[in-house]
Amino acid sequence: MTTRSKVEFQSSASAIRALKVGKRNPNWIDAAEYLIERASPEVKLLLEATQEIERSKWQSDDPVEKKTVATLFSPAQWLIMFLVGTAFTGFMIWIATQIGLRGC
Repeated sequence: MTTRSKVEFQSSASAIRALKVGKRNPNWIDAAEYLIERASPEVKLLLEATQEIERSKWQSDDPVEKKTVATLFSPAQWLIMFLVGTAFTGFMIWIATQIGLRGC
């Protein structure tokens, strides 16, 4: 296992340039850490609030969201999709048998 050496940035501007490239830049984590360490208390508070909001979104037990996923399709729509899939599969099997008969 190799350890990644931490990049030291010379200025906030160079760290911001690395962040703007995005995750394609292998140093984007170091750039973010550099900027967070030098951020004002207000910015640090905003970052903590953002983390808490994201955490609460992942832990949400909102029944409306669960119901939306559960009822993505109605039973009639599931039946229609099943019938179309069955018909398509049967048609493909029929085509394959026709090709097989002509090959003999």
